[in-house]
Amino acid sequence: MSTLDNPKALFQASCSTNSEPFALQNIGDMMSPEFSQNCILIVDPGMQIHHEAYVIVDFNDELFFRQYFEENGKKILKCLNSSYDEIELNNNFEFRGCIIQQKQRKQKPLHYYLPNKISGNLEFNLIGREKPKQK
Repeated sequence: MSTLDNPKALFQASCSTNSEPFALQNIGDMMSPEFSQNCILIVDPGMQIHHEAYVIVDFNDELFFRQYFEENGKKILKCLNSSYDEIELNNNFEFRGCIIQQKQRKQKPLHYYLPNKISGNLEFNLIGREKPKQK
């Protein structure tokens, strides 16, 4: 079996051991309409996981791209497309990173963490925004 036949093995060999941001391709419509099928995701493994973040999670030996929620003491992964079920996480999961940017074909990249104009701290946006031009 080649590494392309086993995406989890390929991910573990190249992405999970690196603390630098990396790219993945979104497969499927589970996170539409915000993330289109085949868009490129930029994942930052150093970004702190938080409520409502878009995340990559290794759960029960599978990789999931979902939105992370903490509700009533539970950790839940939800798809933006409501036709898919949510996943309740137990202690058998490993956080791989937050989605910080997406790039769709022939469109400008959308960023999910942008600096606050006043404080300069990074703020999370549920809907990706274009990065402001530097002056």
